[in-house]
Amino acid sequence: MTERGVEADSEAPPVSERGLVDAAHDAFAAAMQVAETTLALLRAELRLARRSAVNLIGLAIALVFLATAVWLALNAAIVVGIFQLSGNLFLGIAVVAALNISGVLWTVAGMRRAWRDLTLPHTRALVASSSERPAQLEEKP
Repeated sequence: MTERGVEADSEAPPVSERGLVDAAHDAFAAAMQVAETTLALLRAELRLARRSAVNLIGLAIALVFLATAVWLALNAAIVVGIFQLSGNLFLGIAVVAALNISGVLWTVAGMRRAWRDLTLPHTRALVASSSERPAQLEEKP
């Protein structure tokens, strides 16, 4: 080798292996932190989904009983309306039917909220946002 080549090598700053190891360790620690946070989010959403599934089963059972009660009350209202031309008895049964219908509507609204939790919306949003990030980085020059 020429002296000039030796001089060029001696002027280059020495690469610290310890610095590279520390940087790799920091990057790995950051990746592990992201993975742990994502796993904690998934666990929390799975607990919510499990609780919502149990709630959904209970509400579905309640819906069966409420729907049966509405059906019976409406039938009774129709029968009483036909046989009794007096509005008092019919009005009483109609109020019971209206209360049963409002119970069914409340139960269905609760079931929709529980069903929405079963789709794991926060985990889906995290996955969607993490898959968009690399695409955004690739677009930037």
